[in-house]
Amino acid sequence: MRPQVIMYHRITEAAYTTGLPPAEFEKQISYLANHFRVVSIETLVRELRTDSLQPYTVAVTFDDGHRDFYDYAWPILKKYNLPASLYVTTGFVNGDVWLWPDRLKYVMINSAIKQFTIAPLGVLSFEADKFSSSWNLLGDYCLTLTSELRESFINKLAQITECEVPLQPAVPFLPVTWSQLKEMVADGLDVGSHTVTHPILSGLNHQTITEELANSAQIINRELGYSAKGICYPNGRLCDINDDVIQCAEQCGYSYGLLARNYPITSKNQYLIGRLATNADFNYFKWLLNRHSTEQQQHYFN
Repeated sequence: MRPQVIMYHRITEAAYTTGLPPAEFEKQISYLANHFRVVSIETLVRELRTDSLQPYTVAVTFDDGHRDFYDYAWPILKKYNLPASLYVTTGFVNGDVWLWPDRLKYVMINSAIKQFTIAPLGVLSFEADKFSSSWNLLGDYCLTLTSELRESFINKLAQITECEVPLQPAVPFLPVTWSQLKEMVADGLDVGSHTVTHPILSGLNHQTITEELANSAQIINRELGYSAKGICYPNGRLCDINDDVIQCAEQCGYSYGLLARNYPITSKNQYLIGRLATNADFNYFKWLLNRHSTEQQQHYFN
């Protein structure tokens, strides 16, 4: 059975947030502890490099760096004595930037006007029965925009719906703090980079890519006292990275890179490690982990 890397984002029951309830997360972690060999991602990469991976090897990863990782995920991981890696967006942890999906959802939740028209999407509603479909429509549209255009669009949305967005992330979108990260690192947590501002890297020039990768690593080193080994690419599709991104990752000292899609894990390219996205359906979770490995066409950047 090929190695698996599991991807989580949030462990929370907060209304209108996309996350796994703590009880469901513990159910999945208990299953992993009892049926798989769970190792750190660094161990998985090292064994991949030396062709020494054992069957049923799994690594657990988290993206972004929300406060609920500290509140819910880490205590459960400690309870079962399982290693994990958290890839933090350093500007988010610093309180300097919102993650754009959080900022968008904050506007949707706190809007004074619930039905409105906005170009180019037309009439939208943030009423409870339309919330999910509007979120999907807005999220998909925002993914087509550059960082600057996306920020402008969300600002326009806030203005139209009469929602005042705080300068720093607010409940239920708070980031973990550096002091909390230090506490968890002392208990064995591995922290990697998810860039400084969470941009789509393939849309940036070489200098800005380097700044996003190098500066985030420097901040982690300064705050936590060690070098981040891995880079987790924001958005994480193959089209969100390119040759330049991978070369910059190598030059900045990262030893591997993580995607956010189920891409084959091979020793040929440790900067394109695929991951499995989970949800609260426990039967799906078990199927996802236990399905037979199939040969998939490999993609390599030229």
